[in-house]
Amino acid sequence: MNYSFVENILGRLMIAYAGFMGIPFLVALIWQEGSILSFSFSIIVTLVAGVILVTHGRKEGRMGVREGFVIVAGAWLLTGLAGALPYVFSGAVPTYLDGLFETVSGLTTTGASVIDNVETLPKSILLWRSLTHWLGGMGIIVLFIVFLPNMTGAVHLFNAEVPGPISERVLPRIRDNALKLWQIYLGLTVVQIILLILFGMNLFDAVNHSFATMATGGFSTKNTSIAYYDNLGIELVIIVFMIIAGGNFGLYFQAWRSGISKVFKDLEFQFYLLIIAVSTLLIALSLWWTMGEGGGTSLRQALFQVVSIITTTGYASADFDQWPSVTKIILFSLMFIGGSAGSTSGGIKVFRVIVLFKLAWTELKRAIHPKAVINVRFTKKTVDPVVLNTILVFFFLFIAIFGVATLLLAATGLEPFDAMSAVVATLGNVGPGFGVVGPTTTFSSINPFGQSVLIFCMLLGRLELFTLLIIIQPEFWRSRKGW
Repeated sequence: MNYSFVENILGRLMIAYAGFMGIPFLVALIWQEGSILSFSFSIIVTLVAGVILVTHGRKEGRMGVREGFVIVAGAWLLTGLAGALPYVFSGAVPTYLDGLFETVSGLTTTGASVIDNVETLPKSILLWRSLTHWLGGMGIIVLFIVFLPNMTGAVHLFNAEVPGPISERVLPRIRDNALKLWQIYLGLTVVQIILLILFGMNLFDAVNHSFATMATGGFSTKNTSIAYYDNLGIELVIIVFMIIAGGNFGLYFQAWRSGISKVFKDLEFQFYLLIIAVSTLLIALSLWWTMGEGGGTSLRQALFQVVSIITTTGYASADFDQWPSVTKIILFSLMFIGGSAGSTSGGIKVFRVIVLFKLAWTELKRAIHPKAVINVRFTKKTVDPVVLNTILVFFFLFIAIFGVATLLLAATGLEPFDAMSAVVATLGNVGPGFGVVGPTTTFSSINPFGQSVLIFCMLLGRLELFTLLIIIQPEFWRSRKGW
């Protein structure tokens, strides 16, 4: 393990991270907020830590698989620790653990908050919350790769942070790939800001909500989230961009070169839209039949919440915790599924769900025809057995971690369903759950032990389990050629 090289890379990342802290610092200066000193101290601490790491490390070195995993895990840990400082110094949260929870929730695009009244926060703190979403959405390492020209082994960083079930590379050179993904991400963010302003949202709120939407994060500048605006135009804009953010960004690049039809011909995207359509219809019918809501209102609320949950954005346009049980079960199930592979969404991902269904169907056919050679196919191509194995392992680990974390949360005194929803809301990077962590409440009632468990769940979910689980294995740290 080339520890010196790892230190240098992490130090350079921390210096860049301190630079991003300068954005809310400027906002604090413009509005003359009390958080000026908070961001000043945070920038200094982060900058000093970065300089120490760079000075102690070496710029030259080989980037192997192990270095890639350690840098990615270290980057997410350090940015979480440093990103909590503005919350703590400004008094926005009572404890450092609360600040860490808020920051990790932001960077992992979970959107679960421990702050009960966000409307009392300074604009600079609100912007920092949304900015952590935006940075973490496409990936802090993927962004860092853009600013590291000709770095050998960058592919290991990319693969460790974007460990999806299928390759998300759209260009041969990894830096060009990262740059193109961020260009698409930035362009869509700007378009959404403009549209939200046109439909009546002020510039500051439009920027914050666009950052959170494209990252599928869900932090809002209002306590009641999108329900505060009660504006159909704003809701439709956010619905459209949540759906876009929940799709495969690599597919969007291919569509840019080959035509928009490329997107709608994609099997995963078709299945993704089908899930949204069917879930929306079922929930709308339930709201109309059970709660007596009008047809238009039922459809409007159902569509927004279905899209918000399946894309793991976590916005709320209504208190869905008060909806009928069947609707809550549907939304709970969508928390597990998540968006498409290659998106900013969390969850298991639609691609994996499709393959798991196909695998189950294939095994049933094999039971009838034991001597037949039957392969699992996706878009007319046979799925590599290695990919199948990885998907099965991922699904098992996801369910196993969900079960263990639920037991740990239940041990803190939470009701079973509340504990389950809190875990899947963080492991799936969704945000709000049900009960004590519902859309009208926060995670502030969770005790420190429970918060620590959920912080780990958020990080596991964002890095798709493997990156963090790999580095805690003793085998990983033993000297081994070929890493």
